[in-house]
Order: sequence, then structure tokens, then C-alpha cells
Amino acid sequence: MQQKIDNLVREGVLKQSLLSIVLRAIFIALVGFGAPAGVLAALAPRFFLGLTEGFVCPRGSEMVYEEWYDGESNQFRVGCLDDTGGETLGKTLLALLVYLGIWFLAFFYLALIIMLITRARLKKKYGEVE
Repeated sequence: MQQKIDNLVREGVLKQSLLSIVLRAIFIALVGFGAPAGVLAALAPRFFLGLTEGFVCPRGSEMVYEEWYDGESNQFRVGCLDDTGGETLGKTLLALLVYLGIWFLAFFYLALIIMLITRARLKKKYGEVE
């Protein structure tokens, strides 16, 4: 029985393509990144959205973060303040997209590296394609 399982594992490992590993890493990242990103953004939005300042605001400008309570829930908006004091609003969606993109890439690369290391270890154990 163990020999049969080893043969099945060997076949599965040796026939894995790089594309299938990348697609699985994308799926894992899509499923996994939302929860920690959302919880941390809700706990400390000023800090975590501040991490996106270099991507959202042009060089030489500063990110402006405003938060208020409207009677039902907390609201916030993100903008950029340039050197002359002019404020550019409407950067909230961009800041959120960049923030979520950072989390997605972190999960993607972590899953990809783990799967590639696992594939290499199993290939070493079961040998190369005959």
C-alpha cells in the first residue's frame, strides 16, 4: 500500500508544471490576504494606509488622513498635500488598492516560495523525470 502511494506521489510531483504552481499560489493569495489585511486596516487605518504614501502621493507631497464619525459609523478619506498647500482629495480608493495589493503580493510570494521548496524537496526524494 505504501509503495502504491509513493508511486502516486512521485507521478504527481514530477508532472507538476511551474504554471500550475503559480496558479495555486495565486488562488491561495486571493483566498488568504483579505482577512488579515481587513482586520489590521480596521484596527490602525492611519498607520497601515500611511504605508502607501510613497505610491499614492506624488514626490514632495504629504499624505493627509482624515477620520470622522457620521452618527452611524467611522468614515475616513485620504488625500495628498503638496508643498504649496494645495490638497488633492480622492486618493482613498488608490490607497486601499495599494494596501490590499501589498498584502496580496506578500501572500502570493510566500505561498509560491513554500510550494517551490516543497516541489524541490520532493523531486530530490523521488528523482527526476525518466
